[in-house]
Amino acid sequence: MVLFKNEMRRHLLAFLIWSVVLPFMSLMRMAEFPEFVRKYQSADQALGEFSSTEIDMFGLDGVDLTSITGYFGARVFSVVVLLGAFYVIMLAATILSKEEDYKTIEFLAVKPLSRTEITVSKIGVVVLYALLLNVALFFASWAMCAVFQQKGYSLKALVLMALGSFLVHLMFAAVGFLLSVFVTTARVIYPVTIGIVLGAYFVQMMANSNGKAKPLTWLSFFTYPNIGKASAGGQLIDIPHLVVALLVITAGFMLAVFRYRQKDITA
Repeated sequence: MVLFKNEMRRHLLAFLIWSVVLPFMSLMRMAEFPEFVRKYQSADQALGEFSSTEIDMFGLDGVDLTSITGYFGARVFSVVVLLGAFYVIMLAATILSKEEDYKTIEFLAVKPLSRTEITVSKIGVVVLYALLLNVALFFASWAMCAVFQQKGYSLKALVLMALGSFLVHLMFAAVGFLLSVFVTTARVIYPVTIGIVLGAYFVQMMANSNGKAKPLTWLSFFTYPNIGKASAGGQLIDIPHLVVALLVITAGFMLAVFRYRQKDITA
């Protein structure tokens, strides 16, 4: 618990910055909703402003952009999840690797802590901050919908999208934490993690815009939640994607713990 509390304090400032910046960016985008609704009286008119390629690429098909939850899901959610993924994967990838990079593993090694306790404590910090970030984003989206709504809003849809965001962030966290066991240099791990997130995002857009590339959606965690249905209060994720998501999260963290226990660490 001492290690857990120390890590929570150490990463608190970064969390506070992200939990303020992301809702603020969402607010700037959501502030356009009243004017958007006045301009477009129906969902078909709103979608008419986009090309068929853009509709497929950004998953807008079937989304009612004139409802506030549909607007949030299509124009705000993807950006928030993307930026949140950067924060979570970088936190997960550095919280363990920095001990070797900064030579502080020597200090931890003399403490009455096993390697399992060290890794589990740090996983707990990552998961908790990912959860708190998504809770903050949920309450921010709830407040914005209450302020900008024109015809009411679906609280269920907001909850579903928040769960989808949390699931995506946990998958990136698991990948980042596993990566940190093998890559311990900050100048290497930062560009690698950023590349993973950006690569997943571009794979999503490519797979959505090209029917032949649909199987590639399995490689992009961003495609797992069905935001089009969730924004209308429907099914968030299908069973196969949910199973794969849970396997990625569980396997990523468990393999990291196992590999770190066996690792030859040089202080």
